[in-house]
Formats: sequence, C-alpha cells, structure tokens
Amino acid sequence: MLSATILVVDDDVQIAGFLTDFLQEIGHRVLTAYMGQEALDLLAAPDAANVDLILLDVILPDLHGTEVCQRIKASPATTHIPVIMVTGMDRPADKTRGLELGADDYVTKPFDPRELAARVQAMLRLRRAERDLRARNRALAALNAVADTIGRAVELADVLNTALAQVLATLDLDAGSITLTHASGQQVPAAKRWQALDLAAGLEACEQVARTGEPALLTLTVRDREHAAACVPLRSRDRVVGTLLVAGARDIDQAGLDLLGAIGSQVGGAIERARLFEAVQRRSEDLAILNDITRVVTSSLDLDTVLTRAMRGIREILRVEAGSLILADEDSGELRFRKTLSREQEMIPDASLRPGQGLVGQVVATLEPVMVNDAAHDARFSPHIDLIRGFVTRNILVTPLIVKDRAVGAIEVINKIDGPFNNDDLELLQFLAASVAVAVENAQLYGELAEFTRQLERSQEQLIQAEKLAATGRLAASIAHEINNPLQAIHNCLHLIIRRRLGEEKEKYYLNMAQEEVQRLIGIVQRTLDFYRPSGGREVLTEVNTLVESVLALANKRLEHGKVRVQRRFSPDLPKLRAVADQLTQVFLNLVINAVEAMPEGGDLTIATLQDNGRVHVRFSDAGPGINPEEAKKIFEPFYTTKRSGTGLGLAVSYGIIQRHGGEITVESAPGRGATFVVSLPVQPHPPTPSPETETARFRGGGAQRKD
Repeated sequence: MLSATILVVDDDVQIAGFLTDFLQEIGHRVLTAYMGQEALDLLAAPDAANVDLILLDVILPDLHGTEVCQRIKASPATTHIPVIMVTGMDRPADKTRGLELGADDYVTKPFDPRELAARVQAMLRLRRAERDLRARNRALAALNAVADTIGRAVELADVLNTALAQVLATLDLDAGSITLTHASGQQVPAAKRWQALDLAAGLEACEQVARTGEPALLTLTVRDREHAAACVPLRSRDRVVGTLLVAGARDIDQAGLDLLGAIGSQVGGAIERARLFEAVQRRSEDLAILNDITRVVTSSLDLDTVLTRAMRGIREILRVEAGSLILADEDSGELRFRKTLSREQEMIPDASLRPGQGLVGQVVATLEPVMVNDAAHDARFSPHIDLIRGFVTRNILVTPLIVKDRAVGAIEVINKIDGPFNNDDLELLQFLAASVAVAVENAQLYGELAEFTRQLERSQEQLIQAEKLAATGRLAASIAHEINNPLQAIHNCLHLIIRRRLGEEKEKYYLNMAQEEVQRLIGIVQRTLDFYRPSGGREVLTEVNTLVESVLALANKRLEHGKVRVQRRFSPDLPKLRAVADQLTQVFLNLVINAVEAMPEGGDLTIATLQDNGRVHVRFSDAGPGINPEEAKKIFEPFYTTKRSGTGLGLAVSYGIIQRHGGEITVESAPGRGATFVVSLPVQPHPPTPSPETETARFRGGGAQRKD
C-alpha cells in the first residue's frame, strides 16, 4: 500500500476526525483543515509540495468546495495535486460541475470505507505515475539540453565548461566541478563553477567514484555549512574518463542521482569525442611538422642545419622536454653528442659515450630502439648525462640512425610532457630517424665530396702549371736561340756605333735596327709571360685565329728547327668565344709541339679553323706516323706517354681545360697516315663546370686520343 500525505478539508469535526483516524490506520499522514481558506493557506505554506492528495468537502462555511477546487487547480504549485470531492449531494449535475472545475474523483456521503480506501489508493497511484512521468520528462529535457549544448562544442575545454554550466542550470544546482583521469589514474580538476563554494573537499570522493565506477550521494561541509552533493563517473566505452561533482542547497534524491549518471555518460562521450578531435588536429599538425622536417633534412646538405631542424621538429611532435642527436665517430667509433635541445637552450655538449655504454650505446650496438618510462631505476641509464643537461630524466626513448644496416648514431628524446612514452611515440620517432639518418649520411658524403672537389681543383691547377713549365722547358732552346739573335744584332749595332766613326745617317740606321730588335725581344718575353702567368680562370671574349697566331709566334723557332711548315686555313668570320685565353693558349701550344715531335724529319702542319652547328672547330693535322688503335684508347689518360721523355700530362690537362670550357677534343688517326686533333668549342656560354665525379670517371677510362 502506498503511503502518502493527505489533506482532509471538512467543516464537520466528526467526519474530519473519522477520516483522519481511518487514513492513519491504513498508513497515511493526515493534515486537517475545517475551512476553505484555511485549506488554501495551508497549501500555500513551504511544505505544500509534500501533500499528495486532498479530500475536499463541497459544502464549507466560508468558501464553496468547488471554488476551493478551482483555486487549487489554478495555482502552478498545487495544480498537480489530485482532489477527491466529498459531498452528500448525489445529483449528476453536481458531480459534473465539480469534475469540470478540476476535481479528479467524487465520493458521496455516506461512503463505504473500503470504497474510500480503494479510491484513495487509485488516486495516489495516479499521482505517483504523474510525478514519475514529470520527473522523467524533466530528466529527458535535462539530458537533451546537456546533449545539445555539448554537441556544439568540439574542443575539450569548451566541452567541459559548457557541459558543467548546462548541468547546473538544468538541475538548479549551485556549484559543480569536473575532473579528468590522468595517465597515473589520479583525478585532476579540469573545470569548476562558482568559486565561492570550494569543492576541493570532494576530491577524495571523486577519486573513490572513479575507482569504483559507482555514483555517490554525499554531504560537503564548507565554512561550517553543509551542502547536499552528488558525484557520478564520466564514462566512455565502459571506461571512467573523469567525474562530475555537483552541490546545492536542496537535497539530491536517487532519481536526481540517476539523472546525473545518465548525464555523466553523455559528458564522458563528449570528452572522448573532444579528445579524438584534438588527436586529429594534433596529428594534422604533426604531419605538417613531419613534412617540414622531411623537406628540410632532405633538401639541405649542411649537417648543422639538418641536425638542428630535425631535433626541433622531433621535440615539437613528441612534446618532450629535451632531446639529443648522437653521431658515431667514423675512426674511433666513439658516440658524440652533436646536438642537444631543451626548452631553454640549444647546445652541442662536450660529452661522449663509449660503444655499448648506456642506453644510447646499447641502441647503437644492437640496432634496436629502447623505451624506458622509469629511467631512475634502469641500470642502463647513465646518470652523469643529467649533470651535463642540468635536469632529471624521468623517461627516455632512444632509436638508432641506421644506414645500410649499420648505425651512424641515435636520437634520444627525454621526459614526455603529457605522460609516459608509448608505441605510437616509438613508431613516429623511428620514422623520423629513418629520414634523419639518410640526411646525415648525405650531408657527410657531401662534406667529403666538397673536400675532394677542393683537392681536385688544387691538383688540376698544379697539373696545369706543371704542364706549362714542361712546355716552357721544351721551348727553352728555341726561345734562347730566338732571344740570342736579336741580342747579337743589338750588340753588333752598338759596337759599330761606339768603336767606329760613322756618319749621322749610318748611326741612325744602326740605332733603328737595334730598336727594332729590342721590340722583338719585348714581344718574345711578353708572349712567354702571357703563356706562363695564370689568369685566375677569368673568361674574356677571345678571337681564336689571333690566339693561334700567338701560339705559332711563340713556337716559331721550334717550328724552324724542326723543319715544319705551317699551312694556315683560317676562317675569317669566326665569332668571338668566352674563354680563359692563357688556358686555350696552353692547349694549342701543346698540340703544336706534339705535332713537331711527331715529325722528327720535318713536314707539314695544317691548322684550320671553321664554324659549324654553333661550335668553333680548330684542327691540327700533322704528317707523322699516326697512332694505332690501342694507343688511341689511352691517349688522354694521365701519365700515359709513348715518348721516352715527357710527363704524360699534356693531353690529359688539355682535355680537362677544353671540357671545362664546355667543349671537346678528339683525334682522327690511322697508322702511317698522320693524326688530326680537333678542338671544338661552343659559341654560346658553355654549361657549368663538370662535377668531380665526371672528371674522376674520365681519368679512369679515357677516350681514344694520342698521348704525348
């Protein structure tokens, strides 16, 4: 049987007493009023909400029962309280009138107690059903309001604050807080409303609710005042992600606790969605950073730039306090810290590890990554590294830098900001390490190649100068003879002028002759200096025909002594070329001297110039014995020579000079039919100087040309 509070309104003291005794006997609490206004005043009191049913007499001394019923139904505070009219009038019109004014049932005097009890119980069941329905409607409205509010929020902070504000507003509560479950399992306050009510006292209850997963009703004492409170878990996928704690002036019953539990599930789901949204955003940002890192480390060949950008990007993506990049020394194998980054500083510490020492040494030795989330108790961790860094290592993640199945170093990251390292962090670091390892290898190879190029350039310059000296040596006899003749002529002229009395006209004649010979000497010396002095590699507009004539003038005596006749077939309309003049002079002089030496009994040397297909060709054709195919294959290789004396560098150096000018040098020859060397140079600006790899390849396997 349902127990309720029933208000009996009847001016007949005996009937009122009977009803009171009867209702109390069947388990109800009874309030009594003898006048209509008295009943209305009682219902206006604060505890009016506790009245579950009204038995109302129709005939009252002050107000008619129908008027009292009408006022009860008109008031929002009492409209839901069922009213049973009690009257001695049994006319249908009277009953209809009462029901129209809001009465829920009618009992006629005299009444049967059992009938009255049945009608009371039926009306209380209806009252309870209506109350439950209204409570459910309110709960659904509250759930919908909370769901609608948090459904519009996507970021975690917005979800927490809007959810808490909506819960307090919907349930008419005074204060509340939301805690989130940390990776350690502890509850961390994340949102709070109404600062005046400190809910820190309820944090212990939040911890318990999070552990058990069961909601709890409790009382919080703040500043010597007690507040009714409730705490429910926030669930997502059967996992507690936090708690919701609320407090207010009025009591929270079991129905309110159930409603808070349902809201907690909604908020828990919203928290999970917000975290997924943040994870997606973070992943997008990480991918952007990752792409930037990959672009920088693969596009830059500067090792310091590669290391710095890589470490900054890794620290941003993995959200760690610090990180280091360690490289292995190629000679000693010692592991040296090349770059260390923390929040406050960027430095290259003067620290190193022996192979196999500590976590880094183990990773390099085994090629396997290591993840430690309790560094202080791991025997492999080297504590002295913390002294260098200036902070305490809590957790550490190390992965090797692997190139061609060998470790060239390692990357370590230290102290993840938002919890311990996990497998996702390890996978991401390994991916980054693969790009960094390749970039480090490329940067190191580039450094070695740059040094090799510098050495090669120095060697080439030395070879060019050495060959110039050799060519000058071969010309020394001819130059000495060519200088001696003008000196002898000058000497004779001066002797005649000084020792003999000559007429003015004769003296003038001999002085003019001496002056001409001096000019001739100056020309010889100038040509020799122009040939020997390096130009510094500066290109100028050069006339090829003029350059060839200068070479022939320089080698004139050598040609005369060798009984070599020069046949010139120069094209008069050759365009000027951009070239290093003294280097081309060296090439042409070397080819002329080679031709003289190829014809020891003398002969014809034909030099022809022409333009064809955007290139200028200079042909040197001798009447010597020619070159056999085996010699022709090696003729441009350094230090290869078919002569008893010679450096074997003349044609190798010439080949390099012409190639750097964007041209080529070839030979056309057959045994017994002489040889023709052809130098081809582009009219337009030539391409960049070939790389050292090209030069090296040519030296290792040259073309088919004759070698001096």
